[in-house]
Amino acid sequence: MMIRHLLTGTVLLCCSQAILAATAPFETCPSKAFLIQGAVPKTYAVNLVTGDYDLAQDDMGTKANINAVGFNPNDGFMYGWNYADKKPGRIGNDFKIESLSDVANPTEQNFFVGDISILENAYYVYNSGADSGLYRISLDKNNANYHKMVRVVDGKTLNLTIYDLAFHPSNGLAYSVDNKGNLYQINATSGTATKLGATGVSGTFGAIYFDVNGHLYFSRNNDGKVFSVDINSAKYTAVLFAQGPSSSSNDGARCALAEVVDNADSNIDFGDAPSSYGTYLKDNGARHGLKSPASLFLGKSVDGESDATPFPMSDDDVGVGDDEDGIQFATNLTAGSSAVVMVEASAPGNLSAWIDTNQNGQFDADEQVMTDQPVTAGRKPLYIKIPADAKPGSTWARFRLSSATGLEPTGGAPDGEVEDYQVDIRANSSNVTYYPSSTGWSTVAFEDNWPFEGDYDMNDMVTYLRTAVYRTEGKITQVNISGQLAAVGAAYHNGFGIRLPGILRSQIDEANVQYTVNDRDVSPYNPLEAGRNEAIFIPTYNVWNYVSGGENCIYYRTQAGCGSDIQMNFNLVIPFKEPIESDLAGVFDPFIFATPGASHGAHFAQPPGRTYEIHLKNHEPTEAFNMALMNGSGADASDPANNLYFLTKNGMPWAMEMGNRWQYPLEYNDLISGYQKFPSFVTTQGAKDADWFSDAKSNPAHLFKN
Repeated sequence: MMIRHLLTGTVLLCCSQAILAATAPFETCPSKAFLIQGAVPKTYAVNLVTGDYDLAQDDMGTKANINAVGFNPNDGFMYGWNYADKKPGRIGNDFKIESLSDVANPTEQNFFVGDISILENAYYVYNSGADSGLYRISLDKNNANYHKMVRVVDGKTLNLTIYDLAFHPSNGLAYSVDNKGNLYQINATSGTATKLGATGVSGTFGAIYFDVNGHLYFSRNNDGKVFSVDINSAKYTAVLFAQGPSSSSNDGARCALAEVVDNADSNIDFGDAPSSYGTYLKDNGARHGLKSPASLFLGKSVDGESDATPFPMSDDDVGVGDDEDGIQFATNLTAGSSAVVMVEASAPGNLSAWIDTNQNGQFDADEQVMTDQPVTAGRKPLYIKIPADAKPGSTWARFRLSSATGLEPTGGAPDGEVEDYQVDIRANSSNVTYYPSSTGWSTVAFEDNWPFEGDYDMNDMVTYLRTAVYRTEGKITQVNISGQLAAVGAAYHNGFGIRLPGILRSQIDEANVQYTVNDRDVSPYNPLEAGRNEAIFIPTYNVWNYVSGGENCIYYRTQAGCGSDIQMNFNLVIPFKEPIESDLAGVFDPFIFATPGASHGAHFAQPPGRTYEIHLKNHEPTEAFNMALMNGSGADASDPANNLYFLTKNGMPWAMEMGNRWQYPLEYNDLISGYQKFPSFVTTQGAKDADWFSDAKSNPAHLFKN
């Protein structure tokens, strides 16, 4: 059993004479909210500001559900409905429930909606249906209906699909949000309800609370998100306030006379940007709960506060203790370019970031530059894209690290840290050249039987590629390579590589190379091949590590029904140490090679591994290739002395590149069956049928269809 007393805040209004003696009331009006969850109920104490929570009691004295919970500051007890005997009960500071045995339940039903009316000193419970309804149970010993269930209205008449309600701390009215997200005001005395408006969110809201300032909080069961509405403002659109615990069974109670956070609570990390960015708590500023000791943060340390101190008075600017040390900008922030940031995290988490690129003093929804990017412990580079229309000048960036996902630029998170930075955006001085276009794809296809022609279906590996070359004053500063592994029709195991022709490995800014697969960082794997003079990148040493054909399939996306969805998307961001002069363009030099240690046919006495490569026609192999393999075997007509590589005696290639998203042949369907004009293109060296690979020149019966 675990019991934690998290009692801070306002002193109770009064304490009436105890009805039962086994449990003691809470001594203060807690700022924490309490969640009771599970079929075998447990109590959690939740800091609504951050969503951070602790287990307060794992044994509430019953094995049955407890629901319809509310906190009564008139006597210092919580009240809830005990499913074990279908009666109301009270919960003291040990979080154990005691049934009110003298209360007769006229319905023989259980209730899962309820709260305490502070002004009436009464417990209200509600259930839908004509044979149930809204009931009042007076907790005032001087009331004639003390401990009696009195129906105010039947559930068919009230007709609300709600899962909890909460009484306002001062106006005597209750409020709730139905499963469609409609906010209702409920007059419990008359048994009537008024729909105030739509909150903009929907779901099962099983825990609803108030604070003393009239802010309504409601927690969604399935994802634990806590939303807030200011009842006093008459603006009912909900804002995401914090990320709390999720549960299929969820009910909450809170002392409505307490502030939402105790002013003495300094275990919260706030941002430091100017207040317009959502920094103060009153503005739902970005904030993170800090465990003791903190384990997830950016940089070397993190400090806490009870509220924000925005720029220019933040602790990071007045020298009290600078904990904004987790992000370093390794490159300039230039409009229309990618920038590299060095991120240091204490432990694995999810990083999101925003930059105010239009300098309007807030982080707009379209200004998010990083979303739930997984990071590991340590220091590593990540890249962010700066929009082409970003306004040059000084502005602000916000980075948020947490175990939670889906964070917004404001609102609470249960752990981690928020760091704000003043940054400068430079005018776009870079020229970006895309191939084949900024949104299009080129196709590179391989036949892996070199030096033999094999089945020549040209689908042993097919990848879609897009490249971007960034130049400043005519010199290349960075290249990006995006790819999709479209097909693997090979019985052999192959790796995939891309060489930057004419570029040396020593010219690459290796520390800031960014490589992701399916939008996830794959570090500590380094795609820049070690031990080479040339700049060679290896997205994978075995393409089968990333794809699967599916049940009853031998190959991936070369047969109908065999892996219809692309399973590997990759992205390489390659910065240079210094700008270089180069005519680098196109798809650069993609190639496949034999997976080290894997057999590549009877032609090789031993697995050839990296010494065996297949490149585009007349592209020379890399320095890793064994040139002794070019000995005229099979159909190969390579002649390195005359710069002829990877072509047959008929001039046919083992690898081809098409400047579109090409439909490649089905398994065991010869390339020429699908594209009958291809031989004409080859024999005339491109003088005829240059568009042989277009859909108009194809035979669809022999081609793979997405």
